[in-house]
Amino acid sequence: MEGINLEKLEAVVEKMLNNINELKRDKATLEAQVEARNATISDLEEKISSMTFTQEEVSSRVTNLLSSIEDWERTTENDSQDIHEEEHIEKNDGGLFSIGE
Repeated sequence: MEGINLEKLEAVVEKMLNNINELKRDKATLEAQVEARNATISDLEEKISSMTFTQEEVSSRVTNLLSSIEDWERTTENDSQDIHEEEHIEKNDGGLFSIGE
């Protein structure tokens, strides 16, 4: 009887050791996956940082271009108004040598 109990105990211990070894392999696999994912996360964070910098640079350049266009439009409007005012003055100004109507 004692031999049977010892055999059962040996079988249980053997099974537990196999389970422990399997769990260690699973743990190593999971740790490798975590390490790979951490590397991927690090790469993605670097890409996000680079893209954020690029976006800020593009945004700044677009803002400067829009400002230049607005300045150009204001200058063009002022020049156009000056020309129209000069034409209006020339039409209404009879001058010294104008012939009366």
